[in-house]
Amino acid sequence: MAKEGSSFRVDERFNYESYPIAPPEAELTDAARARRLELRKNPPGTTAKRALWIVHGMGQQIRFETLEQLAEGVVRAAKDQKIEVSPPGFREVRIGKTILQRVELVFEPHSPKPREVHLYECYWAPKTEGAVKLRDVIGFLWDGGTRGIVNYFVRFQRALFGTMASYKLTWRTPGFLVLTLALLAALMAIDAMILATGATLTGIAKTPAELPVGPLTAVAALVSAVAITFGVVLFLAETGRPTLGRSLAWGRAVRNLTWFAVAFTATSILTGAVLMSLMFWFSIAPSLPPASQTLVLALANTSALFSLLLAAVSRVWRRSRASGTSEVEAGPFPHLIFYAGFVAHFAVVAGVLLLASQAFPSMKGAISWLVVPSNWTLAHVRAFLACILGPASATAFSGFVFSVISSGAWVWPFLALISGVARNVIVEYVGDVTAYVASNRIDRFDDIRTKIKNLAKESALAVYSAKARESDNFEYEKVAIIGHSLGSVIAYDTLNRLIADDVLSGMTASIVRRTCLLLTFGSPLDKTAFFFSMMGKNTEHIREQLATVVQPLIQDRDCREQILWRNVYSRNDIISGSLDFYQFPDDQLPPGVQQVRKVENEKDEDALVPLVAHVEYWKNLTVWRRLLESILDLPPV
Repeated sequence: MAKEGSSFRVDERFNYESYPIAPPEAELTDAARARRLELRKNPPGTTAKRALWIVHGMGQQIRFETLEQLAEGVVRAAKDQKIEVSPPGFREVRIGKTILQRVELVFEPHSPKPREVHLYECYWAPKTEGAVKLRDVIGFLWDGGTRGIVNYFVRFQRALFGTMASYKLTWRTPGFLVLTLALLAALMAIDAMILATGATLTGIAKTPAELPVGPLTAVAALVSAVAITFGVVLFLAETGRPTLGRSLAWGRAVRNLTWFAVAFTATSILTGAVLMSLMFWFSIAPSLPPASQTLVLALANTSALFSLLLAAVSRVWRRSRASGTSEVEAGPFPHLIFYAGFVAHFAVVAGVLLLASQAFPSMKGAISWLVVPSNWTLAHVRAFLACILGPASATAFSGFVFSVISSGAWVWPFLALISGVARNVIVEYVGDVTAYVASNRIDRFDDIRTKIKNLAKESALAVYSAKARESDNFEYEKVAIIGHSLGSVIAYDTLNRLIADDVLSGMTASIVRRTCLLLTFGSPLDKTAFFFSMMGKNTEHIREQLATVVQPLIQDRDCREQILWRNVYSRNDIISGSLDFYQFPDDQLPPGVQQVRKVENEKDEDALVPLVAHVEYWKNLTVWRRLLESILDLPPV
């Protein structure tokens, strides 16, 4: 957060007393029990300070990373609204028995009084590190996908505020689920073939004599080229940082082209997995002449290597700008290199068409348009080399280069690398969801879930229960609860748990009254509710209704009316979405039931890059503007 020349301060450590809120009466000492009784008779007031408590999402987060992003976000939003912000202060505090680190900021909005705001984080990433295996993730995804399909066909219902609410779902829901499961199966099939091929190459197993090695390698080359060029397209799109607020045409172009790349990649993986499976296990292959195999390999390898070169150049360019202005989208370079990366990705289409023309001779006429530009390009490259090296050397050099790029030696290492990267991404990101989200069956992650929930509760409870050093008041007048991605699920669970504990202790902490905002962004809460709803086999839905007992936010109307819940999402983020399953559907209100205070869903129009949009919220202003409005009592922007 601190840049060269900026100032900050590290303050002395503080010790706070804490009010006894959560423990049951039997676990309290006599002094704590007497204090709780006094709290019930004479509830303390609050200071004017506010607190932000944030939970990070899935992935390999490091300590203080989320706290840094939170501080940078609110400071950036404040400066955007011409609000003065003090240099950040950093302090370690002990609240009761809990030790926390925080960032301290003072905002001076257009009002007589400055606002002191303290920022805290809940860091839980080490709890899941190394605990989840690939088979766990695959089982989790398969279970969630099939359960979602079942919920679609049996009419999805949720227990809300004392009644069962029914929701209409579009055909896209089962369509996307079937596509996801098909992609999962395709990746598993490709991974199995990679392992079998690796065993063959190392002498552990033998290749069947009838295996069509040439066509199989050609298809594998196209699949690997599609995957590599697609990854580079995503990287270059994120590097360019397109936002609708800066360049409407550029932002839309990146979004639309990247969605095309997503569709083409998904189609290629599905088709490639089917073709490779037919060839590998059934020896069924199209008739592909050696010359065509060589051309396909050359095209696939060239596209992949060129894309990797573009990624390296972009990375060097990005680092060279890191010490300068923070505006990454400057000049034409990000635009040009993104379009070059997309051309490399689209070029693989030519290889797909060439392969298809061999399997379906009727298509040969349809791809004749490829011949002219290809011959024109090759002729000019040969002429250029002849001018530089001479005719003989140019011929020898071009022959050597062609033999390298058309070699099948690139293919299986490329595919193994892609498989390894995909496996790591799936385990590191989806693995966290697997470990935390209860799948309604007994599994070995119950202890991990309990540890994460206890850690989050301890951290948030310390913030709410802190007693001011100068008085008998609570330290914080308002607290905002914030969660990104899986962190939004943890934040939601934690707030529900704090509210429930506060009710049991006689509302001594005024959790509901002091919670000024529940802010979720990139949140999968609707998806977890849909995929893992506890729909019983009988018509009473006892399990689903019992689950609301520990969720005051969907059980207690008064609680829900007092807490503002804002959710920021993007249509380009496949993980998040509008949160609609936490209020009644307007067109299907049960008879005699009134609507509750709705979740305020808002699109982040600047989160434009498909898939990458899930982490773009941090760099945009939408989330931080909404947070500042609540914590500083500002009018909406």
